[in-house]
Amino acid sequence: MHCTEITRNLRCHFFSIVVLSMVSFACPASAAPNIVVFIADDMGWGDVGYNGSEIRTPHIDQLAAEGLTLNRFYVQAVCSPTRAALMTGRSPLRTGVMDPFNPWYTRGLPLDEKLLPEYLRELGYRTVALGKWHLGPNLPEYHPMKRGFDSFYGSLNGYLNHETRAVFGRKDWQRDGKTVHEDGYATHLLANEAVRVIENHDPAQPLFLYVSFTAPHTPLQAPAATIDSYAELENDNRQIYAAMVTEMDSAIGQVMSAIRESEMADNMLTMFFTDNGGITRMGASNGQLRGGKGAPYEGGVRVPALMNWPGVIESGSSLDEQVVITDLLPTFVGAAGAALDATKPVDGRNLWPALSQGESIKATPFILANMGRSGTLHYAYYKDNYKLVSSVSTEGDVTSALFDLVADPYEQQDQANARPDVLESMIAELDAMEKRGPVTLGERTPDRSAPGNPGAREPDSRPATATPFAESGPVPYPEGNYASEGK
Repeated sequence: MHCTEITRNLRCHFFSIVVLSMVSFACPASAAPNIVVFIADDMGWGDVGYNGSEIRTPHIDQLAAEGLTLNRFYVQAVCSPTRAALMTGRSPLRTGVMDPFNPWYTRGLPLDEKLLPEYLRELGYRTVALGKWHLGPNLPEYHPMKRGFDSFYGSLNGYLNHETRAVFGRKDWQRDGKTVHEDGYATHLLANEAVRVIENHDPAQPLFLYVSFTAPHTPLQAPAATIDSYAELENDNRQIYAAMVTEMDSAIGQVMSAIRESEMADNMLTMFFTDNGGITRMGASNGQLRGGKGAPYEGGVRVPALMNWPGVIESGSSLDEQVVITDLLPTFVGAAGAALDATKPVDGRNLWPALSQGESIKATPFILANMGRSGTLHYAYYKDNYKLVSSVSTEGDVTSALFDLVADPYEQQDQANARPDVLESMIAELDAMEKRGPVTLGERTPDRSAPGNPGAREPDSRPATATPFAESGPVPYPEGNYASEGK
């Protein structure tokens, strides 16, 4: 039987339902695919049109309609841990990246970790990173071009003034290690740069293009005309936030238009997802999911995601199996036609055989983890139908809850008392897991509530006069210029 004639359904092992219309099992492309990854920043489950949002996201919706929606895609609850898991295929329990790297931190993603662009570069890829890095802002050895990327354009930190690209009085916008001073809105600049990369790329070499948007992360900033187009929204934060999402969607449309006009169009694997759940007080919506950014509940860790590859992934397909951020590294390497040659244990699974050949996805337990503002460690441990939510304070106090995600997908009924056997078993398994301590311990600072706080609605408008982040070495911040901890 020809591979184009094969159709199968995958069964969702966690939820025991049939996955509908997942993949057209067309014969894989003969060459390694070009790969483009779009990441939104702090965008909730309920903030894309295809999930019912009032926010206009026509280009994201088109990618979903013409590709595969991942209905249960899981990330870490905050920014840097998600990015570290993407780049390494490894859990925060292994890497120690448990909280965001703030601007005053000297450390970053540990240097003994091998990153996705390094794997792909070994396979002949040109590797390009655009936008938000957030895996080590100060010391050059943590910067993108020291971690496997051939070029980098964007910001090293996790938040900035979207108009001035300033962070705590320092310019944070560079091209290949050198600060650039440009006028314009960050989302527009990233779109223009992505188009330039595509138009100037040699199609004979596979391309890995990583486009990590700074939107819709606070501060809330967008062009006035786009904000005005959402005048019907009564909440001011939601209005500006919606404008930021639509501007990002337009940028994705601009990039996809360039791709469709290029020689790479028929051999392009595109993925979109968001790095964690949204902050509702800042205008985001996580739909009916409980919690949001920073929380181990579904609203913090389950996010919109899709894959698109014309002729390989069936138009309008969907997958209800749980997919985890750590799965992407081995899956992309698998799509490139290679076996993963990892020097350390990788937590993710290569899902490419399921996507390209119809093999079933074997359900496996997984864990999400992050450190909260107070130093509390949050864990979400998934096994079969159940999810254990456990938090450990700095004093060692433990609180736990148990949810049956089949019967209670919105986590409203704690099953700890009803199923003590499951609770005790999962707690014991979690306790037995090897856990590396957070790599940022010792670099945490008091809450100063200074302008530029990463959770602040308004941008820091002070001029950038200090040494830019692209320059070598960290610069101490003067008294009173520290942001509050880590979201």
